[in-house]
Amino acid sequence: MKTQVSDTSISAYRALPVKQLATQADRICDIVTSHLNTWGGNLSLREIKQIHMRLHGDIELSTVSARVNALVAAGRLERLETTRKCSISGIHIHPVRVALQ
Repeated sequence: MKTQVSDTSISAYRALPVKQLATQADRICDIVTSHLNTWGGNLSLREIKQIHMRLHGDIELSTVSARVNALVAAGRLERLETTRKCSISGIHIHPVRVALQ
């Protein structure tokens, strides 16, 4: 596939560290996985957003929601039937966790 991208842009893209090339969905899945492995718990969308901001920079809550929905549909994450209060908003939510195999 040919593109109208200059050689310098292509070189700059190829020079990016692999970590920066991870998709938003991959980063969110990694956040949920790391949280489970470290703390043994689940996360709300706002908690994912807060961790993402610390590790990778700001992300819109609607973007987190869209990526989580896609990860749930793909079977990588699961939304729990039980509810709990979000540690940030105090609202009862259905948290997500890594899908158990």
